Amino acid sequence: MLTCNTGVTPDAETAALVAEYDQQISPIESRVIGTASEDIRAPNTPTDTDLSPAGETALGDLIADAQRDYADADIAFMNPGGIRAPIQAGEVTYGELFAVQPFDNQVVRMQLTGDQIYRLLEQQWQPQADGSIRERILQVSGLKVTYDASRPVGDRIVNVTRSDGTRIDPNNTQTTYTVAANSFIATGGDGFTVFEEASASQETLGSDLDALESYIGSLPQPFGDPADFGQRVVRQA
Repeated sequence: MLTCNTGVTPDAETAALVAEYDQQISPIESRVIGTASEDIRAPNTPTDTDLSPAGETALGDLIADAQRDYADADIAFMNPGGIRAPIQAGEVTYGELFAVQPFDNQVVRMQLTGDQIYRLLEQQWQPQADGSIRERILQVSGLKVTYDASRPVGDRIVNVTRSDGTRIDPNNTQTTYTVAANSFIATGGDGFTVFEEASASQETLGSDLDALESYIGSLPQPFGDPADFGQRVVRQA
């Protein structure tokens, strides 16, 4: 019987159960979903080479695209803290995608107005009790967002347009856009409380991991960074 480095002897029955489940999970975990032509970095990867000066990441773009496609939405938002690992160049397995998004969040579809979208984006900068500002740059799909970090908190969003260049009116409180986001931020997680205003229109569609798997599988292979990486979020100052 094997013993741990700490000198603790594993329980034989528990070890056998774990081994049985490992055997069952292995074919699922090793299933190949696609092939990455390059490393696709995550926001929290220390050696991140795919991080724009504005805080946009290639993997954030890819995940937002996947959720937008899955929800058949106009726009998608992804919180950077929900992206836990990069995608490495080469064959991409289901197990690797699980490491990217391990929280079993669901994709939620809802309706937001232009006013709500602007106010949501202002929540990317949140004052803390110690006087500091916590920054969480949302990863987006279907949008181009321009901000100025030198302006006061609450007034940093300069301009928001659709991907086709159509401007979103910050004063619009009537016309809505179909928006996708994961269930964590859709319920106000990470301080993005504007999503809660859309609770009456929210529909839960399915797993964010399923969305990413389906989207990557649908891309021409091998796949790489989204073509417009670095152009979706622009920092003026």
